[in-house]
Amino acid sequence: MPNVRTVSEHGSFRLVERDGFYAVIEARDGQVYGLHGAAGNRPSAPDRPDAAEAVVAPGDWSAEDDARRRFADLTARGEELARKIW
Repeated sequence: MPNVRTVSEHGSFRLVERDGFYAVIEARDGQVYGLHGAAGNRPSAPDRPDAAEAVVAPGDWSAEDDARRRFADLTARGEELARKIW
């Protein structure tokens, strides 16, 4: 059973938690994407409960306040950012 839980979701972005550490991922078209890596070369996996563990590298999990700030920034800029990423 995966150790990851979704804390919040807005648009295509999800704030997820695993063992007290947090990350932001993006879900689109049945896939989940990590936010690290160059546009078009981000890690991806099918959207399943264990997907975040596959797309977030061990060193990319962060403290809750850092991840929440990133989540808030991404959701505020969502459509503009999506156009640049894709």
